[in-house]
Amino acid sequence: MNFKDRDSVIDSYAQHLLDTLDMDVVLNIAYDTLVGNLTDYTNEQLATEIVESYGEEWFAENGIEVNETV
Repeated sequence: MNFKDRDSVIDSYAQHLLDTLDMDVVLNIAYDTLVGNLTDYTNEQLATEIVESYGEEWFAENGIEVNETV
């Protein structure tokens, strides 16, 4: 099957999927995507992103023990 404007089909279908999903499913998709992306980070990249976004105190606030800080 061929589409005249494949990008438009993808966009319309993605919008349709979003319109028919409930919030729990959307949150599960977001979580799975985030975990999948973060899994590819090195420890240094992960720590750097956390510190740049939330500060070094994030680790203690979330009960995470680290051997060294960024």
